[in-house]
Amino acid sequence: MGGIAPLVTTALPLANSVIGTVRSANAGQSSAAAQQAAAQQAAQQAAAQQAAAELEYKRQQDAAQAAAAQAALERKYREEAAAAERSAQAAAVARQQQAQLEAEAQARQWSHDAELRQREQELQRQRDEAAAAAAAAARAKEMDDFRSAQEQTLAQLRASQEQTVHSKETDAQTQLAQLTAAADAAEQRRLTALRQAVSKTRAGLGARGVTAQDGSGEAILLGLTNSSETERKDAQATEQLKRAAIQQSLDEAKRRNLLELSQLADRQRLEYMSKFF
Repeated sequence: MGGIAPLVTTALPLANSVIGTVRSANAGQSSAAAQQAAAQQAAQQAAAQQAAAELEYKRQQDAAQAAAAQAALERKYREEAAAAERSAQAAAVARQQQAQLEAEAQARQWSHDAELRQREQELQRQRDEAAAAAAAAARAKEMDDFRSAQEQTLAQLRASQEQTVHSKETDAQTQLAQLTAAADAAEQRRLTALRQAVSKTRAGLGARGVTAQDGSGEAILLGLTNSSETERKDAQATEQLKRAAIQQSLDEAKRRNLLELSQLADRQRLEYMSKFF
């Protein structure tokens, strides 16, 4: 409708002009031929103007259709652009959501992996503690067993030494008893021999007319007594030496036993320290 209004506006002046010409011809009482020619000319002019109007109308219609087509095309382009933008936005939102989902899944996986690692570390710590405790217990048992074996060896040596010392003490007591018995017997023999010698000497002196109170007789008897006393002292000295030798042998055995115990204890301490420290 917007293209028809200009055509009507253009055609009305032409028609009015034709009508005015016809009226002028009638008013001037022209001839019929002139009127006819004028009418024909007016009709031709009207037809030409109508054709021009129709042509202009058609051009305007074409322009309107082209504009409408252009507008539709532009509207299509805009709609397609909007659709593409909406699609891009939707794709971006989908990508963002997918990225968020993947990030959340990754975070859950990391958290799960971290929890698994923590559990494995805790299990490993427990295994290490159990292994350390077992190793400590085994070491403590080994140390106790080793120390017990050392103490048993030391006790066996001490028992053997005590048995040896007891045997030596028994032997020493037997030897001392034998020395005492021998000394007593020797003393009895000495006294007996002295009495016999004194009696015999007195008898000999009496036969010669010499009494024990005489100087010579007394000197002879005193010599016998002194000789017997010297013999007694020599026997006592010999006995004391034998007793001292027996005691010295016993003391040396005890000192040797103490030295062996001390040396064994030192060796055991060194072995224990070198083995476990």
